[in-house]
Amino acid sequence: MAALGEIGTEVLRAHNIAKIEPSKQYSYEIRRAIHSAAFDRFGEAALYAFGFNSGYLYPDWVKAQYLLKTRSKGIDQVDNSAAAARGLNYYVTNIIKMWDEGFRNGVQNGNGTYGCKLKRLDDTVYLVILTSTSKIEHESFQRGALDSAWAFYLTDTWDFDTKLDEKNTLDSGSDWTQISLRLNFSLLKEPRLIGNWSSSYQRDVDNRLLITVLNEAKKQSKKIEILGDQLKKYVPPQIHQALLVGRYDTGITTRRKKVTIFFSDIKNFTSTSENLQPEDLTKYLNEYFSEMTQIALDHGATIDKYIGDAMMVFFGDPETKGEREDARACVEMALNMRERMSELQSKWSGEGFADPFQVRMGINTGYCNVGNFGSDQRLTYTIIGGEVNVAARMESSADANGILMSYETYAHCQDFIKVEQRQAIKMKGINRDIKIFSVLGRNNDYKRNTDKKDVHSKSQESQVHTMMPIELRLEKVEKQLSQLLREFSKLR
Repeated sequence: MAALGEIGTEVLRAHNIAKIEPSKQYSYEIRRAIHSAAFDRFGEAALYAFGFNSGYLYPDWVKAQYLLKTRSKGIDQVDNSAAAARGLNYYVTNIIKMWDEGFRNGVQNGNGTYGCKLKRLDDTVYLVILTSTSKIEHESFQRGALDSAWAFYLTDTWDFDTKLDEKNTLDSGSDWTQISLRLNFSLLKEPRLIGNWSSSYQRDVDNRLLITVLNEAKKQSKKIEILGDQLKKYVPPQIHQALLVGRYDTGITTRRKKVTIFFSDIKNFTSTSENLQPEDLTKYLNEYFSEMTQIALDHGATIDKYIGDAMMVFFGDPETKGEREDARACVEMALNMRERMSELQSKWSGEGFADPFQVRMGINTGYCNVGNFGSDQRLTYTIIGGEVNVAARMESSADANGILMSYETYAHCQDFIKVEQRQAIKMKGINRDIKIFSVLGRNNDYKRNTDKKDVHSKSQESQVHTMMPIELRLEKVEKQLSQLLREFSKLR
């Protein structure tokens, strides 16, 4: 199993094979599936390397090739081409005989045509005809396996070149193919160290595969990048980033957490949309959601979902700045949304949108169940609980262009907003009276106090730099005053 690598192991598992039994015959379709998986993923370089290195799996085959080389008389005589060609012919002929025997022994219930044939076209040119269950597109596996017999035992005195002979290659359309390979050998003028050259050839085979794998990895990386860009449009950015770096658990898990929930929708959306052409409705609705979503993201919100014309976001998970800061960020976001909506309404009116969208918003802070909800097949990251319903009730009760919030949210941001308290309400499942506050706007006194603090801070910094010059001037004034007093006493 290990020799087949990860790809081969995956194919075997798909065929319910957990362990290979050497004495057992397996369907040719399994080998085809393994070759197809490698070819589809990494191309012919993978199959060539697979075939070239397959000899290592059969020690008896390696030993037989070595012994055959020692019996090929004259094969290494670079100064006697005729003797060398006779030795080459002996070696090649017997290699193909061994292949033929291996092919026939490896097939059961075949049509009797499986095996290898050799045609000698010239002194050093051959045509090898392989009839087997391999697909024609997988010929590089057979070519690699054959080339290993030449690379490791002949290259001290011979160069070789193996190519597919398409003219004599045939696909039966069923369970066998006829793959023809043309072999060309060239006798060297001087012998060379076979170990150095065969090792170099081995490195070239491995490097071609490595380059192919790296190129495939780059392609996969690009695909993942594109997929990631597409995915982040469907999940909150915080979850998207955590998924990419492996910091997010995709199990069905939830936790209890205090968050600030925000709902918004378009008041009288149905009647407003009926007065718009579908193209205009799509245009304005997409612009509305794009603008509001960007503001939400800028303030660190987790976008839960869009429900028709409604939008639900929350603060406090998966990232939080603390209960108070989360609530303040949500309120600041709502104020910015309302201000931006005022600008959009003016813009849309100028474009002929007679009754532009008016938004109402609701905010609440409380404990919710946060996490992954759903099944093993599909999950939704969201929040549930009674406090979510409170926020939704705030939104549905708000005036057009209004913001309603519960006291639990107002308590964290009462210093920087002006509000008007509304009548408290009761809700099923909530064991308290819900105090409601309508946000009128920002607290100008808060802004002025903030500005004063900034001015005071700058003044203190200025004093640090001007303290010495003032002291010197005061000292000079005191001297002048003393001089005047003395002159005045003389006049009296």
